[in-house]
Amino acid sequence: MFRSTVFKWILAAVLLLAVLGGYYAYTEYNRRAPSMSDAKAAFSLTASEALKAFEANPEEAKKKYMDQVLELSGPVAKIEKDEKGFYTIVLGEQGSLSAVRCVVDSLFTSAAANYTVGARASVRGVCVGYSADDMGLGSDLLLNRCYPK
Repeated sequence: MFRSTVFKWILAAVLLLAVLGGYYAYTEYNRRAPSMSDAKAAFSLTASEALKAFEANPEEAKKKYMDQVLELSGPVAKIEKDEKGFYTIVLGEQGSLSAVRCVVDSLFTSAAANYTVGARASVRGVCVGYSADDMGLGSDLLLNRCYPK
């Protein structure tokens, strides 16, 4: 009789752990990144200020801005749409070889479609990369999951 009771408790504990583990796996699998429309920017600056910071001292700028939510403003140099319908807003001065590339979150593609080249834009996103041309001709700052304001 004692073995039967212990077996039932062990079986109940195993079943409970299986249900809790399944629930955790389900919620993690279906989790979405928080929307940038609600995120608070760690830094607000112009696109040219951000580019100058990276061009002047890339290592310090990476420590300060990488993986941070940035809110950048500046003129729209180009709007790109890929074959899947996703937009990238390129902020920068016309004729400049350096630019900020803002990959727009799929939730905000209709807002990105309304921008025009030359107009002033404000975009909030996560800073995920910086690359400078080896010959010093220009550089790109990359923001992901952007929310065009």
